[in-house]
Parts: sequence; C-alpha cells; structure tokens
Amino acid sequence: MRPRPTFRSLTVGFLLSCVAASPRAVAAAQTPDLILHSGKIWTVDDRRPVAEAVAVKDDRIMKVGANAEVLALRGTDTRLVDLRGKLVLPGFNDAHTHICNAVDWFFQVLLMEVDNQDDLLRLLRAAAARVPPGMWITGGDWATFAWHAAQRTGPKGWQAFTPDLAAIDAATPDHPVLLRRYDHHYFVNSAALLRARVDLEAAKSPDYERDPATGRLTGMLSPAAGELVERLLPPETRAQQLIGARGVLRELNRVGITSIHDIARIDESTQRHTLPTFIERSYTDVAVYRALRERGELTVRVHALTPLVTWADLADFGIRPGSGDEFLSFGTLKEFIDNEAGKFTFRFESEEAMQRNITAADGGGFDIGAHVITDASIKLLLDWYSTAFKVNGSRERRFRLIHAWYASPATLARAGAMNLIADVTPFHLFRHDMAALEREIGPERARTAGAWRSMIDHGVRLNLVSDLPGSFQRTKGVNPYNPLQLMYSAVTRKDHRYPDMQPWHPEQAITLEEAIRACTINPAYASREEKRKGTVAEGKLADLVVLSKDILSLPPEELLRTDVVYTIMGGRIVYQAE
Repeated sequence: MRPRPTFRSLTVGFLLSCVAASPRAVAAAQTPDLILHSGKIWTVDDRRPVAEAVAVKDDRIMKVGANAEVLALRGTDTRLVDLRGKLVLPGFNDAHTHICNAVDWFFQVLLMEVDNQDDLLRLLRAAAARVPPGMWITGGDWATFAWHAAQRTGPKGWQAFTPDLAAIDAATPDHPVLLRRYDHHYFVNSAALLRARVDLEAAKSPDYERDPATGRLTGMLSPAAGELVERLLPPETRAQQLIGARGVLRELNRVGITSIHDIARIDESTQRHTLPTFIERSYTDVAVYRALRERGELTVRVHALTPLVTWADLADFGIRPGSGDEFLSFGTLKEFIDNEAGKFTFRFESEEAMQRNITAADGGGFDIGAHVITDASIKLLLDWYSTAFKVNGSRERRFRLIHAWYASPATLARAGAMNLIADVTPFHLFRHDMAALEREIGPERARTAGAWRSMIDHGVRLNLVSDLPGSFQRTKGVNPYNPLQLMYSAVTRKDHRYPDMQPWHPEQAITLEEAIRACTINPAYASREEKRKGTVAEGKLADLVVLSKDILSLPPEELLRTDVVYTIMGGRIVYQAE
C-alpha cells in the first residue's frame, strides 16, 4: 500500500513543477538586478583590493571581479551601468551625527555671520527651496560677528543692516519668516504678519517699526513684539520631524552616505528618568527612524548610540547589545564628559556615578563612547574604562573616544593598548584661529592637537566623522559632512575652505587609503557590522558610492572637485546626479 501524500509533499511537488516549467523564473532568480562595470572598484577588502565590475542581486553584492566574468551573469532584465572609468567605493558611513539637531536646522537659516542683504537673500532662497510651502522659516542672530568686530575695532556708530521687506517677501512668497537680530530685535515678512493676525494698517504701536517716509511697516519688531510672534510658532510635531528628516537624509545620500551612527534615544526610556541637566537635547528620537522605515523612506542605515544613563531600561524595549537589524541597530551607549574649553560640564551627575554606569553597562555587554576633548578628560575616561575592564573581565570591546582633540602621546599609547576607537572630526581643528590656538596651548601641545597619525600608529582605529550639524548653540555654521571634504582635511591637514593655507602640523596627516577606511570599514567595525558592510565583497550589503573621479590616482586637491554620481543602498539607487 502506497503512503498517502502529505500536504507538505504536495506543496513542494507543486513548487518544483512550477520551477521546472518556468526556465525564465529560474534564470531571473540567478541573474543580477544591477551590474556596474568598466570602472575601478576599490573594495577596501585586502583579499581583493581592486576589481572592474560588481553585480548586485536584491540588496546584496552577488559578484565582484573582472568585466568579463561579471557581465557574463547578466540577464534580460539586468540594469547595466557603464562606469566609464569612474571609481566605486563602499557606501560612506558617518560614525557621529545628531540628526535631530540637523532636522531643527533644516527649517532655519544661520545668520550670525550675515551682515548684508545679498547673503541674507541667498540663505532665505535656499531655505524656501527645501522647506515645504506654508511652513515657518526662522533664524538668528544676524550681524552677531559684525557687532563683535565693531566693538573691538570699530567703526564707531556701527549699525546692523535692516532687511528690505519687499525683497524678503519676493524671496519667500510662500513661507512666513521670523528672524532675530544680534540685539534680540526681530524681523518678520508680510506672510508672518498675516499669520500672526497683525493688522498692517492699524498696528500703531512703537513695537512695530514703520518707514518714516511712507508710514508702512518695515517688518522690524521690538524684542517684546518679536517674542510674542515667536510664541505663535507651532510646536514641532512628528509630521514636521519626518519632513525635516527626509530632507536631511536626501542631503546625506547626495554626498554618498549610506550609513550613520546617530546619537539617539528611546523616548519611553528617557521618560523614566529625572535627569540632572538637558542631556537629551542632542539625541534623535528613534521613533523617527522607525516611522521612516515603515514608509520605505529610510535611505541610510542607522546605528543608534543611546544615552549611557538609560542602559538598564533598554531591555524593557527589546534593545540589547547587538540587537536590531540591517536598517536600525543598537549596542553602543554615549556619554558627554567635557566641553570645548576642556572644562567639566554638568551633563553627568558625578564621577562616581559615571564610573558606576560605565562598569554596569560594560558588564551588560554594551559598547561605550564618550565625548572628550582634553588630555586630562581622556585620561579620566581611560581610568573609568580600565576599572570596568578589570571588574568585568576580558571580552571583545568596541569602546570609543569621541573627538579627543588634545591627547598626549602617552595617552594615545594607552588608548591603543586598550584597542580603543576614535571618532575624530577634522573640521573641529580648523574652527580655531590656528596661530592663536598655538599661543594658547603652547607648541608642545599643538604638536598633538588632532593627532590622527599618532592615533593610528599607536593602534587606535580611526573614524572620520562630521558631528553633523555642529554646535548645538548654533554659534557657528553647519559642520562639513561631505566625506570627501573630511578626507581632504585628514590627508592635507588643511581646512577645505582654505586650500591655500599652510598645513597644520602635516606630520599628523594620514594617507588617503586610511581616510577611505575611516569612512567605510572602520565605522562598520565600531558598530560590530563589519561582516555585512564596509567593503565591496560578495555577500555583503550592496551599499556603494560612485565618484566622478578616481581620487586614488589624483592629488588631494581633486577631492574637493569630485562629485558623487550614484549612491546605492541595498541595491537601490537613492541618489543619482543630474
């Protein structure tokens, strides 16, 4: 008696018969969706550093090799991209961002350096192009730097310029605008006056400035009137956050970024704590990334660095070391130790609490990174790390120093012996007056300011990061976030804005190959994701960037004249140059 077929056997037999009857389906399953060919593939994979072509199937790299062997895989539906000699690298990975702050800045114009009408109009037109119609554009504090200069050197009787209302209205016809001047007087355009329900004819209060010749409102408001308008600004909603986040991520894709390590928080966890200060001000709500992913709009992969103080709560929300997936991953905690001046801040409770939290979080298997500037602060952090290592025993750790401006050689040697990672922001070095910095800290310390060469030589793994968008207080402009600009500064020791400057201690420069690794495989290693991204290798995620020039065979200055042609994330083109 023959056994009766089971449902499973019937199903398998049916599927096998379908496949056997559909050779086209078989061929489609075995052929790539995308092939990039006739280029230079710099893989950042020591086993095969250079190739000519790469094939992509679904979200993975299917084949890396010579043109002939990769093109032989193409099918009738394969998209072919002739690179014509262009360079392909792994997608760039910015290992330190604050996307929530960048989203805030998406709706603003930074005006502290602005002291003329033309510059103001240029910034407002750019804002009007990116901000959806009807939404507020804000900014401040215009003419701040010019005011400071006038206090130091004159001229006497200096006055800030007054924006021309008609010109501002023409530049921003679809947006209400509220701007603040250095002295806390305000300017609003006509759309803002209407939104605030100001009667343009009846407003006789001296709080509303009028042109003495025409009697018409100029848009200038007293501090009191401006603050009243400011209170009318709508609170930030999730819908607004998503608009800003989409805009910021588009800009990251434009410069070849496919992954970030973002300072982020689980809001439900934060709500459980009474915090000593506003430590959460720069942490993106992870719910923003989850909402973008649900909509199919998350065009960068995110490794979230959550606050150290909340480490014990994370398990309640399903977050443990190494949890998450290829789009949103967890496992690293972030803390803030000192500020730019090297003074300790009040953003942590106490040194005892810091040691306690680091030791406990390390014992729970988390990796930790901390913002440290001065050598004294770095030494203290290394003491905390060292104590945790002794208490918890040996394991593979991916602990970080974030920024580490002024580490001494001895401190770097100790950090290297501890197998630490450094997230360094090249632009931070060039925010200063270099001559004044050398006078302030002395020639000996200046030699180890931003000691990137020494870090690598001592065994510290280097990440080149933007710290996007920059100062939370908005005292300076947006940090450069184009990885090619970060690489330029790292290999030349020059500010990308002033390529004719003399290099600052060029002995601390790194090689271009090291800089590329610091924007690709090193950040992937820091987040424990080196097995799935960071190199162009078969089986890894198809996160790629195509550059207009072969930067590896050109002088460093060409980094500043190189564009991104394609940004590809998971086999999908998320940016294509026009």
